Amino acid sequence: MLAADAIVYGDGGGRTPSWPHPIVGRDRVSRLFAGVGGQLGEYGLTIHRHEVNGQPGAVVLDADGRLVNVFALDIVDGVVQTVRSVINPDKLRHLGPVADVRGMLEARKKGR
Repeated sequence: MLAADAIVYGDGGGRTPSWPHPIVGRDRVSRLFAGVGGQLGEYGLTIHRHEVNGQPGAVVLDADGRLVNVFALDIVDGVVQTVRSVINPDKLRHLGPVADVRGMLEARKKGR
């Protein structure tokens, strides 16, 4: 499902933890999303397929239905070439209530 040279871009806007540099290559992107999958359960998040700017994608919601993240996929020749991840709350507010990701992470650290 991933192109050999697949790439992931993250946009946290400096306000929310994100990937500071693009993640490149099928193996690295696969490992990244395996880790993201683990975090979904760990933080009580759900992921829902959703069209994003006319492209296939997904939205991630917290347990209260607040938006955590949006993923948009660029698919070329049947494989995912590019993933754009937006977790920047300023860019998500127009879509609905936004989760406090930084607060979620800090609360989880304190609970350990």
